[in-house]
Amino acid sequence: MKTKMDMFPSNAAKELHLQYQLNALYTLPELDRAIAGIENHLEAHRAEYHIKNIYSYFNEQGNAMTNILFEEKAVKDPVALTDAIRKGLPKVPVGEITFGFNDGGGGGGDDSIQLQLNGDSAVVLRDLATSVIPALQRIPQLRDVRTTEDNGNREMAVRVDRDKAKTYGFSATDVSQFVAIALRGMRLKDFHGGETPVPVWLRFNNTDAQSIDDLSDYKLRRPDGTAIPLLSVVDIGTRNAASVIERSARKTSLGIKASIAPGATKPEARKAIEAMMKTVQLPPAYTFSFGQSFNNDDEAGSTMLFNTLIALVLVYVVMCAMFESLIYPAAILTTFLFSIFGVFWLFWVTGTTFTIMASIGVLILMGVVVNNGIVMIVHINQLRHAGLDRRAALIQGAKDRLRPILMTMGTAILGMVPLCISNAGVGGGNLAYYPMARAIAGGLIFSTLVSLLILPTIYSLLDDASLWAKRIMRDAKARRWRPQTA
Repeated sequence: MKTKMDMFPSNAAKELHLQYQLNALYTLPELDRAIAGIENHLEAHRAEYHIKNIYSYFNEQGNAMTNILFEEKAVKDPVALTDAIRKGLPKVPVGEITFGFNDGGGGGGDDSIQLQLNGDSAVVLRDLATSVIPALQRIPQLRDVRTTEDNGNREMAVRVDRDKAKTYGFSATDVSQFVAIALRGMRLKDFHGGETPVPVWLRFNNTDAQSIDDLSDYKLRRPDGTAIPLLSVVDIGTRNAASVIERSARKTSLGIKASIAPGATKPEARKAIEAMMKTVQLPPAYTFSFGQSFNNDDEAGSTMLFNTLIALVLVYVVMCAMFESLIYPAAILTTFLFSIFGVFWLFWVTGTTFTIMASIGVLILMGVVVNNGIVMIVHINQLRHAGLDRRAALIQGAKDRLRPILMTMGTAILGMVPLCISNAGVGGGNLAYYPMARAIAGGLIFSTLVSLLILPTIYSLLDDASLWAKRIMRDAKARRWRPQTA
């Protein structure tokens, strides 16, 4: 029996993000024409896709996306809708389109995950990403794998051939300075014609519109007065350039983003990614780590486990003070631990994923189960004080509490049924209530049997252990004070 766990699942479908992974740097009119074709297709299928609004954004830095806002409560199957939109969209010449859902409520409902590559060189990280992405695309739990940097940015790369430059009487520094002046200009001394100095720059004409063809026309003048083409000592080309270089823990970082495939969870995706990354030979001092979405799951799981343990300790302390015993509270808490089996049993039967809301349901379940156990133990102790032996008190106590427990559990479980079968969530967002309701219902179903059958058994075993411990202590005390014979 195995239950899926995902603290923050992505099952809402308020917004769909279409991110354009550009294959070059395009002008605004070119992007406008490409994205207009996507918008026209979506407009033509507005009713079929239950679209409420369409909004697109793009700029000259290579950022382009289209947001689709769906009609409230109209989307029943987000996965099927995404596949329909994906298959129907026309191809765009500017690049590829990736998809991602968001709950639209700012509650962290983005369905994407991220793998971070960390190292010293951004160039090496890009090469690593190029080799890792195809392997990630073959993982069935992932789809829409892409890097987080802007692929549309390109830069001019000028490399000086030192040997050729030396042949013509130039050093690499001489050539680099000339290219720098040609592209950026050179700062001269400020002009002091008044109170405020005026900065002075020496620039070539139209330096803001330089191209590779312009540089190919430039010439370098040798010490003897002859001129040679710039291209005779340099190699000029273009390459991808990141508009932003991310740093993490004093290392350069490059993110690889992906969406969770239908039916998969973040823990399953993480396990598959870790298995794949073990086969990748990373250079020395280069590492990988997981993004914030995985960290959020880990932190939430640790926090809820800590909260549950603290709640158990506090409940145990209160019951110890009430019963003036360490044995009876331990018997009651074991019934809660057994009821956890009911939670995972119902989740396994219904195929429900264990989420942060299910963890909250377990905390609520603790209060209900412990309350029934307290009432049962109090009634059994009252019967023993009235003169019944332990066995008779246990049997009579279970009989007396049968109807009240069935009524309490039955009404509580029936009250959870509407939430168990609905998709209502926190603020209408991504965190649905039904995992919490099913956790409570499953635990209550199992705790009904526990309270009536297992609790009396545990009570009897712990009571025997208590009597045995008292007898051992009494015998030890008697031997200690027994008078010595000559």
